[in-house]
Amino acid sequence: MIRTIQIVNNQYIPKFFIRYMLIYLADLCYFHDWDNIQPLPLNIGYVAAYLKNKHPEVSIELFKDPIKLKNRISEKSPDVLAISHYEWNSNLNLAILKHMKQKNADTVTVMGGPNFNAVDLDWLQNFFQERPNLDAYIYGEGEWSFTRFVELLQGNDKKLSNIPFEELPGSVFFFDKRLNKIINNPRNFVERLNLTDHPSPYLTGILDSFLADPHLAPIIETNRGCPYACTFCNWGNATQEKINQFSLETVKEEVKYICENSRNLTGFLYVADANFGILRRDLEIAKTMRDCTDKYNFPQHAYIYFAKNTNEVIINIAATLKTVTSMSMSKQTMNQETLVNIKRKNIPIEQYDVLREKCHEKGIETYCELIYGLAGESYQSFVNGVKQTARNDIRIAMYAHSILYGTEASTKQYREKFGIKTAYRVIPRYISSNNDLLTLEYEEVVIETNDFSREDFFRVRFFQFLFYIFTSEIFLELSHALSINGSDYVTLIEHILDDKENWTPKLEKLFNDFSQSARDELIANKKVEFAREDIKKARIHNKQLNPFYMSKIVTDTELISDFKSYMLGSINRFFGSEITHTGLNELKQTVKFAFDKMVNYEKLDSGKTVLYDYDISSWLDSQEKLPLENFHVPKSVEYIFKLDDYILSALEKVGNYTDDLTSVIYRLRTNEMGPTGDKIFCYKRYGRKMQSGTQTALSNEEIESRKISKREANRRHVEIAQRST
Repeated sequence: MIRTIQIVNNQYIPKFFIRYMLIYLADLCYFHDWDNIQPLPLNIGYVAAYLKNKHPEVSIELFKDPIKLKNRISEKSPDVLAISHYEWNSNLNLAILKHMKQKNADTVTVMGGPNFNAVDLDWLQNFFQERPNLDAYIYGEGEWSFTRFVELLQGNDKKLSNIPFEELPGSVFFFDKRLNKIINNPRNFVERLNLTDHPSPYLTGILDSFLADPHLAPIIETNRGCPYACTFCNWGNATQEKINQFSLETVKEEVKYICENSRNLTGFLYVADANFGILRRDLEIAKTMRDCTDKYNFPQHAYIYFAKNTNEVIINIAATLKTVTSMSMSKQTMNQETLVNIKRKNIPIEQYDVLREKCHEKGIETYCELIYGLAGESYQSFVNGVKQTARNDIRIAMYAHSILYGTEASTKQYREKFGIKTAYRVIPRYISSNNDLLTLEYEEVVIETNDFSREDFFRVRFFQFLFYIFTSEIFLELSHALSINGSDYVTLIEHILDDKENWTPKLEKLFNDFSQSARDELIANKKVEFAREDIKKARIHNKQLNPFYMSKIVTDTELISDFKSYMLGSINRFFGSEITHTGLNELKQTVKFAFDKMVNYEKLDSGKTVLYDYDISSWLDSQEKLPLENFHVPKSVEYIFKLDDYILSALEKVGNYTDDLTSVIYRLRTNEMGPTGDKIFCYKRYGRKMQSGTQTALSNEEIESRKISKREANRRHVEIAQRST
């Protein structure tokens, strides 16, 4: 039997090799045709690198693709199957665990990750009872705990029940079916890892095969820990408050290695830090990333969670990376009472405005996240926060408060204190597209609190749909004109919400159908096992409602006409008492711009030309926010509207799946295009001046395409943040 010497501060020296041990590590996800930004499995890469460093003799195989793992299990059973556990792969894991136990009941199955409530015994018992094929769960940092767990298994005939209780790390939980109780030894507290000498899963080559996969995006972690205790987030819970740093030299070498070796089709890089920019050295890391972009053309896009309290150091970092990323200016809410309830503190609004202006001066695209359904937030306070943020010209990622296990908000006490009630809904992105694995995932969303009624939830849901429409590229000019005239798109949305008696019949049907769908998508209880018919129905009926109903608009000629007429007829009614006659005409002109840009798939033109008497591009680019009339031109400008060729080719491909045009466009938007898919609703537009039979460039296609691409990149960050619903 293999034993180890005494453990001191998580350090130990094994006396014997771990012989004849085969371990499968998996970080599973749902793959789709369009999805080229799934993060590669860095988490299990760290576990593998650490375990291999301690025990080079152990055999480890890593998996991201659930079908590959399922097939490998069928070929050869491992001694241990360990899987990362998150909201987005929970049921997928269950299907794999079931397959594993059917093939070999003796394989020890383990899960790990932050999506776990380690303090509620009732929750823990229910968790394990729902997962009869799960043997153990490891909570917190996984490297040391999993290595120790494997050693204990090896030293006790590979049987969990043989491990002496006093030797169990405090991070290990399992359910003893015979005793009907949770087994955990909290006295064996597991210290945080010293990351300075942590072996790199990149530099050791462990992740090479995943870097070579064009559909997987690399992800890098430069530090661990979060000093904040936000009640809705479990980031800090997994690693506690103190920030531990990986070696700076290792991080820089990893960045270079990734950028030289990644074959990701989109040039995408994730930074896994909770607060990038919180350390002064992060500027040096950012410069290394920028140098790699210059040298390797990678990353082309980076998704980064910047430090919560924005300051000039962070702005300098964002400026260094402004060609590849947008900067998140963290908020979550503008309501002071809610900030107290969620244990957050925003920077003073005056400081926020100064920093925002500095970002704009440096050409940094910014966005922030606002969450509805937080404790203490009412419908009106949330909308007021959206309006205040919109008037600061910051793009908003808006989404519902989703309950994550392991967060304070998920506890019984917190729910009872703030009257939190929830429901489940299927996450459309996480429905299996492969009939060999019949699974899907749910999210648990807050639909009611002491200050936020269920009807408020549905009203915000409808507000969010209109927000999706009017913050799209289609209505860019209208939003700009509203700002110039002292208003904003949130005020417009509020007017439309309160204007039901003037909705046209087709608009009323669209809006009512959306609202009903928002109600229908909620369910009281979730399932953990699924029949083929369940998945078939889910694929048909569970949609991302915002893009689905936008797809309904652009596939109905009469609805487009109705919508345009309604908007033109509503401007005076909505804004007549607060905007000048010239300003009202300007708003109407931008409404016409919008509907010229909107693609009509029922009468599709791959390209068209329209004459305008305005230099629209110069108007949008002007820093002075001058009226549109100031950009009137003496001779009409010919504007060219085009759809990208690849959109047309993708449309032809998707058209083979169904004859329903709305379903075709929705599939094109969500399954083919992914987070940059809104471009399918809107023509690219660029102009040239007509002069005496000759054409002089006003704003050429390349310049306009670059501007649009920059806005698309910002929208991509927003959509990834909010998982568009």
